[in-house]
Amino acid sequence: MERENTSDADIIRLEAFQKENIPHGGLLEVYNVPEFARIIVCELKPRLARLLTKNLPAYLVLAAFRLHDEKRDEASLTSLFSAVHLVLKDTLSRSHDLDVLSLWLVNTWRLFNLLRQYGGDDRNPEWQAANTEQQNSYRFKSYDVTPIRDQLKLRVEESYTALMKRAVEHVLSPKIVPAVLQHESSSDLMTSGRERDVSRVSNGDTPRRGLDDLLQFLDLVHTKLVTYGADNIVVGQVIGQMTNWMCALSLNHLMFRKELCNFEKAIQIKHNVTEIQNWLHSKGLGEFREALEPLVQACHLLQSRKDESNLDTLCGEMTSKLKPRQVVAILQHYDPSDDMEEGITPQFLVAVQRKLNERAAKNNDPVEDKDALIMMGTYLPPFDTRSFSYSDFPLETLSLPSCLHLNNVCRLV
Repeated sequence: MERENTSDADIIRLEAFQKENIPHGGLLEVYNVPEFARIIVCELKPRLARLLTKNLPAYLVLAAFRLHDEKRDEASLTSLFSAVHLVLKDTLSRSHDLDVLSLWLVNTWRLFNLLRQYGGDDRNPEWQAANTEQQNSYRFKSYDVTPIRDQLKLRVEESYTALMKRAVEHVLSPKIVPAVLQHESSSDLMTSGRERDVSRVSNGDTPRRGLDDLLQFLDLVHTKLVTYGADNIVVGQVIGQMTNWMCALSLNHLMFRKELCNFEKAIQIKHNVTEIQNWLHSKGLGEFREALEPLVQACHLLQSRKDESNLDTLCGEMTSKLKPRQVVAILQHYDPSDDMEEGITPQFLVAVQRKLNERAAKNNDPVEDKDALIMMGTYLPPFDTRSFSYSDFPLETLSLPSCLHLNNVCRLV
C-alpha cells in the first residue's frame, strides 16, 4: 500500500485551553528580564491598561521580587529592579501624554506602597496593621528593600512633576481666568437664546463656555486617574494642586484688574467659584474647597460696605485667608458700581492697613505673610509620600493577560 503524502497544512494542531485560575502562591518567575521590563512598561498602552487589573505592573513586579526574596537571590532581585527602573525612567523623561503619565504615577505609587506593606521592616507597624494573616505570610523574609523603595519614591515624585507640569498645567492655565473671572452665566440666563446667538455673532465672540471647559478638564483628569486605579491620596494631590493653581492665578488677576473689582463682578465670580467647590464635593474632594477660600473672601470684600463703621468686619474673619497687602490691593482697585456709591479714600485705605497690621501682630503671622502680595501661581510642591496606602488585592489571584504575551517571559508559581 502506497503511503499518502501529507503537507504541514494538512496536519491538525490542537491549542491548549488557557487556564486562568491556576492556583499559585503570588510569586512570579521571570525568564527574560529585559523583555519583561519592556512589555510591562512600553507595551502596556493606556487603552489596554484600562481593560486589565488596576495597578497590574505594580503587582507583577512585587510578585517577581517576592520570588527572588524566597530564593535569597539578591543579584536577581536588584537586576530585575534595575531593568524595570531604567525603562520606567526613560518613559517618564520623554512623555508628555496625560494618559501615560497618569498610568505610571498610579503604578509607581502603588508599588512604593506595596514594598512598605509587604516589606519585612517592622519599624513602621502601621504599614502592616491592616494586613490579613495571608498577606503577612507574603512579606519579604530575606532582604530589606528600603534602597529600592527610596528609588521608587524618586520616581513617584518625578512622575507627579511630569504629569502636572507637562500634561496638566499648560492645558489648565488658559482655562482659569475665562472660567473663574470672565464666565457670565447669570447674564446668559437673563438673555434669550436668540439674543445670545445674535450678540455673539455680531461681537465675534465664541460661546461663553469658560466654566464648562474648566469643569470638563477637571472631570477628564479625575476620570483618568480613577480608571488607572489611583487611590484617594493620588487623586487628592493632583486635584488639590489644580485647585491651588486656580485660586492663585485668579486672585493674582483680580487684585490688579479694575474691571473685575466691583459689586456685580463679585457676585458672578463667587457663583463660578461655588460651582467649582460643588464639583469638588461631588467627587468626594470637599476638603479641597478650602483652597478656594481666598477667592471667596475677595468676593465678600468687594460686596461689603466700605466705611469706617465696618472696619472690624472688613479686617476680621471675613478676610482671614487674605494677606494684608492683598486686601489693600483689592480695595485700591475697587470700582464703584454707580454714582450712589462713593469711592474709597486714601484715609480709609490707611485705616484698613493699620487694622490689618494689628490683626497680623495679634495672630503672630510670619513677617513674610505681612508683605506677601502675589500668590505662587506656578509653584509645584513635591508629591507628599508620607501617607501610606493599603492594598487589599489578593496576590494569589494574580493572572497574566494573554494580550501582553507575558507567558513567553515569565510564569506564576
